[in-house]
Amino acid sequence: MTVDRTSIRGVVETVYYSGPAFSAGRLRMSDGKLITFAGKVFARENDAVRLEGQWTNHPKYGRQFAADCMGFDQEMDAAGLANFLANHPDVKGIGQAKAQLIADHFGARFDAAIRSQPATVAAIAKASLEAILGLQRVWIANGDFNAAMTYLSGFGLTHHQVTTLVGRFGSMVVPILEKDPYVLVREIAGFGFKRVDKIARKMGTPKDLPSRIQAGIQFCVLDALDDGDCWVEYEDLLDRANTLLVMDTLDSREMIEGHLEALIAEALLVSQPFEQLVVADPEIHQMETELAEVLRTATQHSPHAVADIDNLLDAEGSELNPEQRDAVRNALTFSISLMTGGAGSGKTYAISTISSIAERIELKLVLAAPTGKAAKRIEEVVGHEASTIHRLLGFNGSTYSRDALNPIEADILVVDEVSMMDVALAWRLFQAVDRRRTAVVLVGDHNQLPPVGPGNLLRDLVRSQAVPTTLLTKIIRQAGVLKENSTAILNGEVRPTSDSLIGARRPWYIIDKFTDRDDVRRMLLLLFNEVLQERLGYDLIRDVQVLTPTHKGPLGTVELNIELQRLLQKKLFAVDVPTVEAGHRARPHPGDKVIQTKNDYELGVMNGAMGVVVDAKSDGSLIVDFDGRMVEIKSGSDALGNIQLAYVTSIHKVQGSEFPCAVVIVHKSHSFMHHRNLLYTAVTRATDSVILLGDRWGINNCANKRQVDRRNTFLSFLLRAEALQ
Repeated sequence: MTVDRTSIRGVVETVYYSGPAFSAGRLRMSDGKLITFAGKVFARENDAVRLEGQWTNHPKYGRQFAADCMGFDQEMDAAGLANFLANHPDVKGIGQAKAQLIADHFGARFDAAIRSQPATVAAIAKASLEAILGLQRVWIANGDFNAAMTYLSGFGLTHHQVTTLVGRFGSMVVPILEKDPYVLVREIAGFGFKRVDKIARKMGTPKDLPSRIQAGIQFCVLDALDDGDCWVEYEDLLDRANTLLVMDTLDSREMIEGHLEALIAEALLVSQPFEQLVVADPEIHQMETELAEVLRTATQHSPHAVADIDNLLDAEGSELNPEQRDAVRNALTFSISLMTGGAGSGKTYAISTISSIAERIELKLVLAAPTGKAAKRIEEVVGHEASTIHRLLGFNGSTYSRDALNPIEADILVVDEVSMMDVALAWRLFQAVDRRRTAVVLVGDHNQLPPVGPGNLLRDLVRSQAVPTTLLTKIIRQAGVLKENSTAILNGEVRPTSDSLIGARRPWYIIDKFTDRDDVRRMLLLLFNEVLQERLGYDLIRDVQVLTPTHKGPLGTVELNIELQRLLQKKLFAVDVPTVEAGHRARPHPGDKVIQTKNDYELGVMNGAMGVVVDAKSDGSLIVDFDGRMVEIKSGSDALGNIQLAYVTSIHKVQGSEFPCAVVIVHKSHSFMHHRNLLYTAVTRATDSVILLGDRWGINNCANKRQVDRRNTFLSFLLRAEALQ
């Protein structure tokens, strides 16, 4: 293998795989020779390119060019220029004949001609000026890209990231970044402070650059939001920023404080004195403040308060226990009410009763939940149509059609799985509720994990009792062994493998003999290879979900998905999956279970949606079946990066979802992440069977470790009893 860095030029003849961060294919060089290339570039067939990198000997594919940088080749001979003009996918209205006329006439003078004499080019090509101006835009954009790529490739940015920057800033991208690289943090989604700071430091940007210090402070506030906190204590924020920025001066903390005060004075951050001085993003502060104002009015009578509630409860809810009866009474009495309880406590039956009463007295009931899975589940159980909150609000990816001027049309709005609602979603929902017409019933399980986004609405409400609240504590008779054992975890008890059988299956399995992580992996593969389908009768793709706390490591989602893909592709489809290189994720194959990791409103696929790959094309495009809806995800699009294997997911990712069988990995190597609510959330994802797999100490420690998740929220201050007076 040669380690010398070099560059090669040619036309991409074949693409084996192409995505935003990786492509592989064949390049025909100017001497006619075909070579294989692969690397962190985005290649398309018929592109004339310049690749930079080095020659390597791949253990499987032999001699190939490992590319880490790609530019569009604009120094082509006449034949190459004609090929570029006729075949580039972004050039419209220039066929082979017109391309040949241009190439033959202008040759090496084409760059100057297309930039300054587009009308002349149009006349020579016998093409419309509109088509030639379109060609001019593509040609100049390629030139801008080449300049930016040459400048930025040394900082480790991918082809896709450079494309994003050039698309945003055009030919000015290099001077803009030379002056202030931290503009990336403010202007481009996905460019975090740490990544930009690394680039800027390579460029020699001084550590005391004001935009750097302010970007670092704002990063610390946004980083707290990513952790679920809505504010950071003032002194703590100074300490975090000081640690992050590493200013190398004795007065660095004072310098940072000066910039923090400037950000507050400019209203880019907001500070509030509570028990201590806290700092927050202005938008999240406004949302929580307005939410608190709404929630303070919860004890007002419902617009449809019912006079003869007891008679209705006797008629429609004769099987309600006293706690459930109280929850239904609150729903029909108050403007806003809350019902919360663990698995098997009867929340769903209480919702069904509210639905029946609403139908009886001719009130319009609307059911909603944060995710599609949760909405589908409540719809099936209650027998009443339900939707996601986003769909209810008419969200199209950028705007909401429902708001204060066009509110939700409902007499009673029931929102399930409220534990998953972050501050932004809750605020948006209440903005679209006409309180003069609509009573809101919030339903959730406060024992589950808090939302992925910032805030802790359900627990803040339970602690403050600001809203009329019913806590369901009794496990109803019909709950069964699975829900009883799941609820026992809340008392720190992990019950042994169940004696009861439903056919060949037990509802509860404990496999806790494996202290070594590799043994856990081997047992998991054995379950999929010989037990789950053969002995328990589960569909390995659609019925079984493996859950683990983390993405990294031998028992994380990435490595376990690679192992299970290899096993199941061979077992179910007789396909040998290629080895996945270290640091890469596995690419989906036909038959694989996959999950969407971000909301994609253009495709109509939401974060957390699971599907099965129907087809994986040679160019990297996928066709995925999402519950009977076929979606094509094209090669090179950002959307392709939002699809990952889903045989194994994190526990957070499946909140609101249910599966017939959940295999939960609980091992001492994850003990730093373990706590009781995490384990409870995992086991309550199963409807038929839970298999707890790991080691005895890890499982017991997870059940016994109580984590008080006291997120920093404004509602925790604003909803206190004294604040409500």
